[in-house]
Amino acid sequence: MHNRIRGQGWVANLSKFQLIHLCKRFFSSLFARDISVEEFSRVHSILSVNEMDLWKSYQKFDKRHSIVVLNRLNAFMPHAGREVHVAALLHDIGKSDSRLGVLSRVIATIVGPRTGRFSRYHHHEEIGIELLEAAGCSEVTISLLKGIGDPQALAALSDADNI
Repeated sequence: MHNRIRGQGWVANLSKFQLIHLCKRFFSSLFARDISVEEFSRVHSILSVNEMDLWKSYQKFDKRHSIVVLNRLNAFMPHAGREVHVAALLHDIGKSDSRLGVLSRVIATIVGPRTGRFSRYHHHEEIGIELLEAAGCSEVTISLLKGIGDPQALAALSDADNI
């Protein structure tokens, strides 16, 4: 989402909240469990064919994170529409373009966008928007991921992602 943490190149520039967030994401990524048949079916029922192709390109830990965000979104906004659900599931799709694993992402966050892959990781939001536009995602979903739209949906998405 538009106001999400962006790597600054130096851990010293990160707030205590950001460091805690990154540590939680690191450990949850390291120990991400497989996606169950039920979870896969649920995701499949929400996403279009092109959106599902994007979701399948996630690494296991990104798939797990997207499902956690979707579940949290439903707790914060139980009557969210399909477009908001798609935003929850595909909000980090630009990270897939960098093809960085868990440890490489930690390094990229610390050292900044010094290489092509690290740079793509740091610009995952913009890359994700391009991927979603190419996949034919709705303008509502794309706007939400740009930080534009229904304030309640934006707040719910942000809260759902702040694990």
